[in-house]
Amino acid sequence: MAAARRSAEEADRRLAAGVGGGLLGLPVAVEDSLPRSAFDALVAAGAVVIGRTSGAEVHRNPTTGLPATALDPKVSGTAVAVATGVVSAVLARRAPGAGDVPAGGAGVVGFETSGGRGVVARTVADVAHVVRAIGWAAEPSNRPLRIGVSVRGVAMTTRTRPLMRRVVEDVAALLSLHVNEVVDHDPHLASESRLLLAPHLAAGPRELDLLDRFVPWPLRGICRSMRAAERVMLNHMFTGVDVLVTPGHTGPAETMSLPGGVLVRNGATSPFSPLWRVSGYPAVSVRAGSDADGNPLPVTLIAVPKAEGELLRVAEIIEEERGAHRRP
Repeated sequence: MAAARRSAEEADRRLAAGVGGGLLGLPVAVEDSLPRSAFDALVAAGAVVIGRTSGAEVHRNPTTGLPATALDPKVSGTAVAVATGVVSAVLARRAPGAGDVPAGGAGVVGFETSGGRGVVARTVADVAHVVRAIGWAAEPSNRPLRIGVSVRGVAMTTRTRPLMRRVVEDVAALLSLHVNEVVDHDPHLASESRLLLAPHLAAGPRELDLLDRFVPWPLRGICRSMRAAERVMLNHMFTGVDVLVTPGHTGPAETMSLPGGVLVRNGATSPFSPLWRVSGYPAVSVRAGSDADGNPLPVTLIAVPKAEGELLRVAEIIEEERGAHRRP
């Protein structure tokens, strides 16, 4: 609280002195996985940094229509803080994921750059505002875009449920009215996915570097070679497209009654997350529809490096045209 008070006092001082700032007075937070420098970047932009949020997947989804007794401990504290309006935005790592439930599935937007820096906010416009205010490069170009669409991911056994498949198909039809070309990218992904080797595809660079400390040194060279081969294959999956549209997960939550509550089974995120977690490509998760109970259904967009601006532009089209975001 002391740090929040200091940043609020600094915002008041700047306001009284007529000194601006892109985030002047905006209540924001920093995820617990990020260093102190993340605080400094926000304070420099005039934000009121109220503290840290938890990246742990131990929270219930605040946007679900399920009863309070539903057991759904797979949403990060970061997503909950934004979805419930405690803060306007959070600087986060792995922002599109927001735990096992993608950010769009928690009713918020999660954006991550090629360098792994991310923002979670209520809308795509809010994300873009924070990104510009702290000086990240994400300006869209006017070049024609070619959008690829996949419901298969990198796993040959992926089975996207019909409702989630329809959401992706609707998004593809919508984008075909706004961009140069929309193509089915499933055959290309499937032809490459059978070559993926290692079982750690849901991990990110930080976790893989940590894993190196525990792997016996004679095997480290093999592990690194496999990781390098995976990255090359994942990169090759984007041949011919600028942005790839995938389901946020394989389908809406399923429930099972248990003594004392309801067990919630969310769709698996792993068939799609390696495309941005392992490759390091920029990505954004955005709500693209709802199921019959009003629960958010997300899509995840992954772009080639240095196309963060185009990625946000496509996400904003989806958010605006689909009317996916609804303020409480």
